[in-house]
Amino acid sequence: MRIITISLFAVFLLTLAFSQEQPQWTSRWYCVYATYDDETNGTGHNTPSVAVIKENTFIACVTTYNARSFLIPYVNADSANGRLYSYGYGSSGIGNFYLPWTNPNDVFDEVLMRNAWFILATPQDSLIYVANNDEKHNILVFKFTGDTILSTPYRLETGDNIIFSLDLDRNGNVFVINDSSFNKTDDIKIFPSLKDNTTAWETHTATPILTIDLPDGVYKGIEVNNDGTWLFVSFSDTTQRKVVKYVGSIQSGYQIDTKFNFQLGKADTGATPAWKASPIGLEYLDENNLLFVACAVWRPSPLSQGYPYGRIYVLSGTTGEPIDTIDIAKWNFIMTGGYNLRENGTTPGNASGYTSVYDVKFDENKNLYTQSYYGWTVDKWVYQGTLPVIPLKVEKLNDQIPQGYELKQNYPNPFNPTTTIEFSIPKKEQVSLKIYTILGQEIATLVDDVLDAGTYRVIFDASKLSSGSYIYTLKAGKFVESKKLIFVK
Repeated sequence: MRIITISLFAVFLLTLAFSQEQPQWTSRWYCVYATYDDETNGTGHNTPSVAVIKENTFIACVTTYNARSFLIPYVNADSANGRLYSYGYGSSGIGNFYLPWTNPNDVFDEVLMRNAWFILATPQDSLIYVANNDEKHNILVFKFTGDTILSTPYRLETGDNIIFSLDLDRNGNVFVINDSSFNKTDDIKIFPSLKDNTTAWETHTATPILTIDLPDGVYKGIEVNNDGTWLFVSFSDTTQRKVVKYVGSIQSGYQIDTKFNFQLGKADTGATPAWKASPIGLEYLDENNLLFVACAVWRPSPLSQGYPYGRIYVLSGTTGEPIDTIDIAKWNFIMTGGYNLRENGTTPGNASGYTSVYDVKFDENKNLYTQSYYGWTVDKWVYQGTLPVIPLKVEKLNDQIPQGYELKQNYPNPFNPTTTIEFSIPKKEQVSLKIYTILGQEIATLVDDVLDAGTYRVIFDASKLSSGSYIYTLKAGKFVESKKLIFVK
């Protein structure tokens, strides 16, 4: 990160405002490394996105202020190691370099990487999809061989609108979103998968399978679940600042899920309230039904307005209810003593400084990767414990109104790997059903919703847990009851 010159008075005010009390880190998430911001292991410039191949093997996307974009691979990475090659460090080192996508079957078919804000990898084949903003706004496809990045014969022109991000469902269908929708239509376009329509990707043109019009606004993130029935979109302008969920399918179309609600509030600002944060990058973990939302002040001016804020919210994929928060700005402050500090770009090795989190991805072991756009880093975060699982569905057994509250003993018990829990509530209210270790550590949320009066059943899958005794607790209004269950592998 090149030094940004601001007045000493502004630095003093920023330090004074946020140094009255040393914050404490209480989250179970912690950063194990942030790549050095130097010539030996740094990305070299502004880093808006990362694509993960496997644990500690990833591709960093670099996009400079004057639109130059390129990809930097890392293998067996940590803070000081892993970068395979570099295109230079800083504007003077990089010069006028743009990474070209060049068709290996036709050297005259070439597109320069330009204003690329988002990349995505498919680990099973090591392909890298780039949301590029050349004249035709191509989706460029590269391949990582293990030691280099090669162009494939595949790219797809998306049209005349600026695109920001994309995602793939289990079948490889590509969902791509416009950066903004003011006076535009077809804001989300769904294109056929590369494997099912190779010819389209080789000829670079395809008619979208489906298009979706969005309300006027600015959009950054799009995320789809594996089977393509849930679609999440981040409304990233400074007025709406929310994530919206659509349900449906490519065949039947999509409608807004009114039961899902997540919107940033008054506390989600930078150094001053005038600088509002927005949701940007999205990542959904199907196995856990958790949606991760990267939130930041988008490219503030002056930059110091954005550094005190930067976090990843962890939401229920069903309701949008916040389950956890990874406050990266707070972590940076605790580790460095400031929001825009990192001595020599290397110390400490597990804090990027210059908080500017725009993206979030996972490896096969559910380790989280993000980046610092202004810190010029890729960061790896690990969760201490077992990530909670939010059940996709709680089943209502009947419409009879129970006489009172009841939490039944799970069955079977002992069990392996699933067990059933039933409970009754006599009136409509907020209900939570959670699983804890014997020591009280929360490990799963089975229910967290407003339910009507009735008797319900939910299935708990403990296949990821160790054998032993656990506690499940029902809370409904003022009613609280707990019981023990035993898991035996």
